[in-house]
Amino acid sequence: MQFDHADADEDRPEPALGSGRRRTRSELRTLLLDAGTRILLTEGLTLGTERVTFARVFEEVERVHGVRVTNAAVIDRIWKNRNDFHVDVLREVVDHEGGSEFRAAEMAVSQALPLVDLSTPTTRRASLAELIRVSTAAFMEVAVDSTLSFQLALATYLAASRSGTPDDRLVETHRHTNETLTARYADLYRFGLELIGWRVRPGMSLSDAAAAISALAEGIVLHKQVDPDAFPAVHTARGPDGLVKEWTLLGLGIDALVEVFAEPIPSPPDG
Repeated sequence: MQFDHADADEDRPEPALGSGRRRTRSELRTLLLDAGTRILLTEGLTLGTERVTFARVFEEVERVHGVRVTNAAVIDRIWKNRNDFHVDVLREVVDHEGGSEFRAAEMAVSQALPLVDLSTPTTRRASLAELIRVSTAAFMEVAVDSTLSFQLALATYLAASRSGTPDDRLVETHRHTNETLTARYADLYRFGLELIGWRVRPGMSLSDAAAAISALAEGIVLHKQVDPDAFPAVHTARGPDGLVKEWTLLGLGIDALVEVFAEPIPSPPDG
């Protein structure tokens, strides 16, 4: 059994008891973050971070790695307090786990690109509708099962509300989480608009559109978690081929928001 302590020098080996090798403060920090992330994901992000105590994290590190850690090795050396630890755990989750829904949507768009018809303004807009349809269907399929990013949003809301001041680091973590995920989708929306020759309307912004879409998606997914039969599919023809296809409510909502936030790029005047 090994006993690890964190030193003020990040690259300096930690003193240890037993035959195991000594670990640096950076290595010990990684072990603790991994353990905290496992606990949070296993028990459900919606329960918040309050259950991720140092005692439980230390037990998890000892169980998995055989490394015994104490408060003295962590507090004021790696993190000032448990609140700061929770902030880093939440950021670790969003940085490594929050992109599954985005990757599914991005892949669906990529696979549907051969269907895009840019020959007329009508088929351009219909092609964007088809990209929205397939990407939101892929998104919903993954999101309803994993719901990770939505649980993460709830977890950070809960953690922030249970902490003290409005500008606590946990509030900042919620902003970081939201901005990280929203920025990924904003890039995808920008690609779709540029593909069909559209732009964001004057006075509007792509970030505002992404925030509106994010709020819509969160609400629909959370409803689906409670009632899987909520919001049944709608069958309508909006794509360039004119065929009736299955749409999610999220897809129809985003397709409607396109008209609010975007417009065709005007053609240059003749002569």
